[in-house]
Amino acid sequence: MNITIQKYYPKNAITWNAFIKQSCNGTFLLDRNFMNYHQDRFEDASLMVYYNDKLVACVPGNSVGDQFYSHQGLTYGGVFMKLETSNELMIAILTEIIFYLKTHYLSVEIRWQPAIYNRHHLHTIKQFEFLDFNTYQALHNLHLNLRNEFNISSKKTSGYRNGKFDELRLVINNDFKIFWDDILEPQLKARHQTSPVHSLAEIELLASRFPDQIKQFLVYESDNLLAGVTFFIKGTIVKSQYAAATLDGMKKSALDFLYIEASKKFKDLNYNYIDYGHVNESDGSVNRGLQRFKEELGAINQPVFRSRWSKI
Repeated sequence: MNITIQKYYPKNAITWNAFIKQSCNGTFLLDRNFMNYHQDRFEDASLMVYYNDKLVACVPGNSVGDQFYSHQGLTYGGVFMKLETSNELMIAILTEIIFYLKTHYLSVEIRWQPAIYNRHHLHTIKQFEFLDFNTYQALHNLHLNLRNEFNISSKKTSGYRNGKFDELRLVINNDFKIFWDDILEPQLKARHQTSPVHSLAEIELLASRFPDQIKQFLVYESDNLLAGVTFFIKGTIVKSQYAAATLDGMKKSALDFLYIEASKKFKDLNYNYIDYGHVNESDGSVNRGLQRFKEELGAINQPVFRSRWSKI
């Protein structure tokens, strides 16, 4: 098969974006208008794969010296192809990508998507494993299947019965500033001594570029802001990107109320899943409290894998 691989350059942005939109597993995170917000932090090493001069796959990535990552500035990377790609062509594409990476780099790390995003998922990972990649991490990633009836714990719904939720109201808008300034940044600093990955300026910039894909949900009691969740909408999948509540909001279970009401809305709008993200700490250990919180919302665990290969 006549398969060639070329590095991505900014002049290819329109072609790249068009392919990502047509791929079976691409999301707006792979659009160059999203990726470029932090282009100064990473040395782009993305690949574009051609079969008989036709673009058939994209591999987002960055490099650090002789190491390739896909992609350190994104939640996930991997290989992005069209659904109608035949098994024969898919294996050939993956094989050429692997040989290219092994030829040009001393080590390679891949952050795979959750399986709910990609029908080629298992085939892709198996081919990488067949050609010497090893799974070095399996994250506990939880999602809610909106296509089926889901079971939310009675502990989470008790606020409807005991009156705790009576005065709460859900607001959907793009008021990121009030959430970042009043809840998210103070809570992350106080509880985890950290900051959100996206600054307020960055999230506002991204939301201006993708107004239909980035939404802010807020919970108020009268005029008192209690909690918020920033959702990234990726096709038929909704990702809970940031979530936080004030101390008063925690006492009133405002995040429980927000997630339950959001689940109803997204189900009514015919979305397939809510991706609640992984519950692993930076050292790989599982945050059991966070896992229990998400499971009580009806979420189930599906591992998300990370693969590595090294010459060293």
